[in-house]
Amino acid sequence: MASATSFRQILGVSPSTASPSDSTLIIIDAQNEYADGKLAVSDLKSTSAAIAGPSHAHPIDSKILTQALTDLLKTYRAVGTDNIIHVKHQVPAGAPVFTPDTPLAEIMDVVAPKQGEKVITKQHPGSFTGTDLEQYLEAIPGGKGKKVVLTGYMAHVCVSTTARQAAERGYDVILPKEAIGDRDIPGAKAQEVVDMSLKELADIFGTVVSAKDIK
Repeated sequence: MASATSFRQILGVSPSTASPSDSTLIIIDAQNEYADGKLAVSDLKSTSAAIAGPSHAHPIDSKILTQALTDLLKTYRAVGTDNIIHVKHQVPAGAPVFTPDTPLAEIMDVVAPKQGEKVITKQHPGSFTGTDLEQYLEAIPGGKGKKVVLTGYMAHVCVSTTARQAAERGYDVILPKEAIGDRDIPGAKAQEVVDMSLKELADIFGTVVSAKDIK
């Protein structure tokens, strides 16, 4: 439906852009559960490359997938570390996914936090719920916390929920499509889930961009 008009267009909201100098990169749930666990995503090689760079694509994925041209994490690290946030999902002991004290709960090596980068632990799909994410964003100097670039997993759950929460709080939400992944769910393939999730978010909650345009 190429002729359809988005809610943002009706409201007169212009598309946004982002660069490391005016935004904060948030990497949501880039944990080994999505590589090796029950929630393994089908596009891990592509999305992990979009976040960490093509040379760091996860070795378990043998599919030939289009590599994103831009190394988002490297690009942001070249500017600084205060506007890089890693969000880690935490569950109770014995849970069947993200099981505590196992490798599945840990952040993937390819995007592991470096010194000076904020790590937030959450227990719900939304990264703002029960965390200090909002307080941290407000404290980032230069206004870089007002615009958030959301990446990670899964498009239809934690990324979508966080995007909606951020928009409700007045943040400018940017969604680099190559750096957001998902898994096959009943009735839909992973790419279909990602595409529809991003279409829904782009209608009102944020701007979907190509990762290569964030520079």
